[in-house]
Amino acid sequence: MRYIGIIILIVLCLILLLLTGCIVNTVNAETVIENIENQKDFNQSSNNFQSSSTGSVQEPTEEPETENSQEWSGLGICLHGVDNLPELYDDVDTLLANGFTQIRIHTPTYTNSNALTLSKTAVLHTVAKGVQVIWGITGGEVPITAANWAAHRQAILDAAQWSQDNGVYEFLLGNEETAHVDGTTMTVAQIIINLKSVATDVQAIFTNGNVSYSCWGAKIDDWITAGKGDIDILPSNLYMGGNGSYDDGWKTLITNLVNAFGVDGTYLTEFGPSWSGLDDYSEDEAVQAAAVTEMIEYIKASGMTRALFFTYRDTSWLSGFGARKSDGTYRLLWNQALLNSGSIKSITVPAKTAKISLPDTIALMPKITR
Repeated sequence: MRYIGIIILIVLCLILLLLTGCIVNTVNAETVIENIENQKDFNQSSNNFQSSSTGSVQEPTEEPETENSQEWSGLGICLHGVDNLPELYDDVDTLLANGFTQIRIHTPTYTNSNALTLSKTAVLHTVAKGVQVIWGITGGEVPITAANWAAHRQAILDAAQWSQDNGVYEFLLGNEETAHVDGTTMTVAQIIINLKSVATDVQAIFTNGNVSYSCWGAKIDDWITAGKGDIDILPSNLYMGGNGSYDDGWKTLITNLVNAFGVDGTYLTEFGPSWSGLDDYSEDEAVQAAAVTEMIEYIKASGMTRALFFTYRDTSWLSGFGARKSDGTYRLLWNQALLNSGSIKSITVPAKTAKISLPDTIALMPKITR
């Protein structure tokens, strides 16, 4: 009996030790999880403070820094700088890493053979990266006249064939051609007729995707009156204003475009606070970011499914528009508006949650007291 009592006592002691070890391990696991959550919250708070308290923005990362942010899937961007192709190639990688899958490459003037060659080279590289490239040609550097329209028309057909052969996602018949006519031998009404006519021929050549035309915002009403004919999509280059003149007219133009052509028949090939430069709108980057956010929210509310911000980077010949400045830093609109374009105002995005992987079986160690 004496031995049985000793055995029972030993068993009871072992059970007590095992229960004590379970409690210790449970507390330790809970402490690990709590520490990870606290560290995540601290890091997130530091990132948010750093982003909002400095004038320059850190190099972009694959995820927006704001916890509840999400990029609007309809947001694309314009990319210039074909005079510096290595820089442009880096820009393509950065844009892809930040979720931009639709990029409009600089639309060259067909009479400028050097610009045309550089632009095509940029397109080939960007298409090879898996980007949906929007591209075409324009007659912007010289007035469009009755005399040179035949050459211009042929250049459109040639560019359409090249685009078809080289994987362009969407072909642009032109860019704001109504602003480039001479006004006498070629009027606004006549160039619209001519572009609708050539679109019919382009449809037989370019079958990769849609045939579109970037309409100058000031001539939207002319296109609405004429109709888009065989042009699949009639987007517009549309800004809040320019040269110090700003009102809500841009909202009316968006509404008119959607009412005339439907949400699938139009979008914005360019948008921004000012066609004369961000600084013309305001030198305050927070004000710029708020303006871009306002435009994005209104565009989404209109039903438009796409819009391309103008433009990603300041260049030597196009400064004062870019999300990225010439010194390599970013305007606040990059993080606060573009990377946060699918904001909490429009959709509910669950906050990221830290996870910890624990083994199915935890080895229990007896508590050691000293």
